[in-house]
Amino acid sequence: MIIILYRIRPSIYQTQLTDFIGLESMEKYDMNVPKDYRIARKKFRWISIHPTWGKRRTPTTSLLTKSQKKIHDFIDWEPRLKDKYLYRFPSVKIPRFEEFGLGVISKMEWDLHRYLTVFNGFFENLFEFNDFSYFQDLQGILENRGVSFKDMFIEDVLAYEMLRINLGFKNYTGIEKMGRYLAYPPLFSITHDHNFFPNARDISHVLTRIPAEALFEFFQLLVKECVDCGIIVPRILIWDGQFIRSNCNNNKKKGQSKYTDPDAGYCRHNGVKKGVGYDPGILYAHCFNRWFPIYFKMFPGNRNDILAFRETMEGFFALTKYKWQVLIADSGPYSLQNMENMRFKGLVPIIRARKNLKTHPIRELKKGFFFNTNYIPNGWSDDYFLKIYSFRPMIEQGNSYNNTYYNAYRMNNRGMDAAIKLRSLIYILELLKALTAHKLGRPDLIMKPSAFESSRHSNFRQMLPYKVRKSGYLYFNSEDVLRRRIKSFYGVLP
Repeated sequence: MIIILYRIRPSIYQTQLTDFIGLESMEKYDMNVPKDYRIARKKFRWISIHPTWGKRRTPTTSLLTKSQKKIHDFIDWEPRLKDKYLYRFPSVKIPRFEEFGLGVISKMEWDLHRYLTVFNGFFENLFEFNDFSYFQDLQGILENRGVSFKDMFIEDVLAYEMLRINLGFKNYTGIEKMGRYLAYPPLFSITHDHNFFPNARDISHVLTRIPAEALFEFFQLLVKECVDCGIIVPRILIWDGQFIRSNCNNNKKKGQSKYTDPDAGYCRHNGVKKGVGYDPGILYAHCFNRWFPIYFKMFPGNRNDILAFRETMEGFFALTKYKWQVLIADSGPYSLQNMENMRFKGLVPIIRARKNLKTHPIRELKKGFFFNTNYIPNGWSDDYFLKIYSFRPMIEQGNSYNNTYYNAYRMNNRGMDAAIKLRSLIYILELLKALTAHKLGRPDLIMKPSAFESSRHSNFRQMLPYKVRKSGYLYFNSEDVLRRRIKSFYGVLP
């Protein structure tokens, strides 16, 4: 509802469409205040507005008389939430060996994963426990269109690219140098050809021919699988951004109107000059003790938070099939239109407001934390509202892995598609780790970025028996070895 207050002439009450569907929205402007008059004149050109500066009239105690009230004035907005159970999430279930491990790994290796807490799994497990047939179908479609991959398999190349990301190399030359140390290709056990070991040129050739939309689609398939397995619970969304530095100069060449990366933009955030690159709008799903990326939309570095948030949410709601209940964000994307859009979608928008807003009902719930009181659900205390908002830093922790662990602050190439591919591969790797940890019965590895780092074939047979014995288990290969080690363990002479 729009309310235009006058001191002499009758006030104007303009009902909006949102008022009839139970969504409370009220904008009030006093024509005796010059600032309110200027704002209202610009926003509502279809309403006859006249200033009444200097006029005096005894203000009424009630803005709306009983004769003007309608049914929708008595309807309170009640979100469909479980209230105190909103932040309670079920734990990830531990499967049996027969569900995922049978026919993939031996029972002994399953037991090592399951019971040996110092054991963090193998990188090969990511490809043994998950289905990559999507890329086989994709390669068939692209080759029918005339795209050449030089007799290389897409999933083999992606395996080496994800190995590079997982080990934190800025470019693929680090993997090439590591290959000189080993007597065999690092991933010979999971590639189609055991002798396949691509160089940097092969990686670039294949990755440039994979559509960015294909990697993003596979990322969304993994999100759906995580929801089906109970790893992700569709309830609480967190929105934020993260700057990605492009592999280009921060200055434009003389006489040029664009940077050497024409898709990128110069990013300034909170007064800090970050350089030329990209700034995606990212959505995480918060599930108490775990949080995962579920969607992102790439933008140039000079994007506006309010518009980027709006476009990100529009793309997300066009794609998702789940019912979400809460959205959390900092003050960057705050605007009345964004708040109304979220509430129209059935979400509670817990977004910080800026303290200098004069026409919004802003209240400071905690020192430095301002919120619009029109969007606090009825029955929620300030402490409960702030408790839900306290989940917001989890997305910053999740984003920090990209720069600190995966070393992906700066791209090693240019272009919007390259930025989408890089971020999609990182999120694919994170979700593959979560799914593999679940299928191996190790929920403690779901949120561990250093999990599945080692290889099954790198000094594994020399070091693993030692780790097993240190953990109190007996490791044996045959009855003779078992008999000898039992005697040695208990000090029995042969």
